[in-house]
Amino acid sequence: MKGLMMPMDDEEQCSIVTPEENKTNTEHAIKFFKLGPEANPSDEPDSNAPYWAEMAVIWKIDESDARRQRCANCEYFNNTPEMLWMMDTIPRNAFDKDAGGRGYCEKFEFICHNLRACTAWERKDYEKEED
Repeated sequence: MKGLMMPMDDEEQCSIVTPEENKTNTEHAIKFFKLGPEANPSDEPDSNAPYWAEMAVIWKIDESDARRQRCANCEYFNNTPEMLWMMDTIPRNAFDKDAGGRGYCEKFEFICHNLRACTAWERKDYEKEED
């Protein structure tokens, strides 16, 4: 089993976005890539029906399948312990509220959340570690 890496030095810690860049990049993802749901994200099967119905049409899949394509399992979602540590330098904001755990979107360079999705979602493939 691999252990946690030691915290990075200040130069590495600052390599992610500033709070202002985070806000700008989040707004960009909302406007151009339908990042959402913006309000009250939830994993309840009937929550945010209009949002998930629209995403299902965009992705050309069933709504129930669309609801499984979350930031939490997107190729670009980085929630490694090291990245979580770096994100601690970015203050929480209203977009963090009730959105599930934080992760860093490597594609759009902002802090995203487990319970959201956007049209740029790509499947994250996992490799099984050899013993």
